[in-house]
Amino acid sequence: MRKFLLIVLSALVAACTVEKIDEHLVVDGWIEDGGYPVVILTSSVAVVEGTLDYEQLSDHVLRWATVTLSDGEQTVPLTGMMDDRYFPPYIYTTYSMKGQAGKSYTLNIKYGKTEASAVTTVPAPQTLTKIEPLESKDGALITVGFTPQDGSYYGFFTKREGKDSTYLMSTYSLVEGDAVPADYESTIFRGFDVMGPGFAWNFEHGDHVSVRFSTMDAVSYSYWKGLFDEWVFSRNPFFPVRATPLSNIVGGYGCWAGYGSTFYEVDIP
Repeated sequence: MRKFLLIVLSALVAACTVEKIDEHLVVDGWIEDGGYPVVILTSSVAVVEGTLDYEQLSDHVLRWATVTLSDGEQTVPLTGMMDDRYFPPYIYTTYSMKGQAGKSYTLNIKYGKTEASAVTTVPAPQTLTKIEPLESKDGALITVGFTPQDGSYYGFFTKREGKDSTYLMSTYSLVEGDAVPADYESTIFRGFDVMGPGFAWNFEHGDHVSVRFSTMDAVSYSYWKGLFDEWVFSRNPFFPVRATPLSNIVGGYGCWAGYGSTFYEVDIP
């Protein structure tokens, strides 16, 4: 769902140096209402001059961790497996437990001497009041509308049929319910894929786009916002970013998120 997440976050939690640094556990995990959990584990990557190739990044994928998930009534193990829809293409999951709105889920991880844990609650999903393409000379964006609830947080993910392997967070799509009007409308852009050939705002003519509208908690919202602030403002010398995104992982970095999602299909003319 979030190909660029691990690369960006891994860089954020490591010092900007070519010297030897301590590696940290980085967690990218989520569970949706009605969906199975997905957890991706890596170790942090030092920010150095030059580039890292795919094989070097693969060395930071943690493949032999012990991962369990509890909903307060039962605890199930998560099994590691290859899955090319994600980057890195190795996930931990289970088909023995689905997310349910209103429930809390505790994730426990053990890798060598490192132990980490996190708790998230799956919020109730909400529906859109409007969704339609907005044409432009370069393709199209998508216009959406909904009624935000006080104390709620939202984000949009997109997936283009035949082009994206999983849902990607739409740039600038985060919404804080308390900060917008009751009849809120906005435009969402194409999901950002750091592993893609290049960045583009618009959808292309003829695209069939799946849109995932997700409610989330304050920590997940702040986490996503921190990642996008880093990506956008770190390129601008007038807006330096120094903070690591907020994390709910005890014993590591990253985020274990619960989402309440509704899904929509949009054809771009």
